[in-house]
Amino acid sequence: MASMTLKKKLSSNGLLYLILDKQAADKLNIGIVNLAKKLASSSLDLVQLRVKKNNDFEFLKLAKELSDLFKKNKKIFLVNDRVDIACLAKTDGLHLGKTDIPVAEAKRLLNKDKIIGRTIHHLKELESIDQNSVDYLALGPFYNSKTKQNNRPPLKNNEIKQITAKAKKVLFAIGGINRYNIGSVLKHKIKNVVVSSAILSSPNPFDEIKEIKKCLKKVS
Repeated sequence: MASMTLKKKLSSNGLLYLILDKQAADKLNIGIVNLAKKLASSSLDLVQLRVKKNNDFEFLKLAKELSDLFKKNKKIFLVNDRVDIACLAKTDGLHLGKTDIPVAEAKRLLNKDKIIGRTIHHLKELESIDQNSVDYLALGPFYNSKTKQNNRPPLKNNEIKQITAKAKKVLFAIGGINRYNIGSVLKHKIKNVVVSSAILSSPNPFDEIKEIKKCLKKVS
């Protein structure tokens, strides 16, 4: 996918972003590659591979396989944390958190056309970063997440309002979002969402994707 196409797609609204968490998939006895193959033709817009416990060889092998798969299906594909894996697997970009490599350092290693996203948990964190250095922001948690056990409490409405007022980049809501609570999320005027367990734990992930995209279409 050409860089202009990537940036253009990211600038639209109603985007559905899936985190394929390897450890969460393993706990659910889900083959992450088989699931990825099934979902490659779905209406997902972005996919992120999150691997926390596998060795580097396994992470790189998986990232390369999924990068090829999702690029063929015109999905934006990123990896979490690891700029080296992003470079070697030729992903579309990288997602970073507060404790990961600084965005400025990641940009030195990635091609300038690659996408970099950043997680934001509170207003001070937003104010501490150069928003011009990233392509999107993931704000959360909105609800308790089954995928990421960090004991961070869900954001309060006034916190969300303060952050959305100062955010200059494309915003994604993240944290425990599914087809049943997405309506409440979209009331905050955030028009894109990140999901994980809603898809991974669903007996019919295509139905879950369809219902979430239906809600997103109303605000796009």
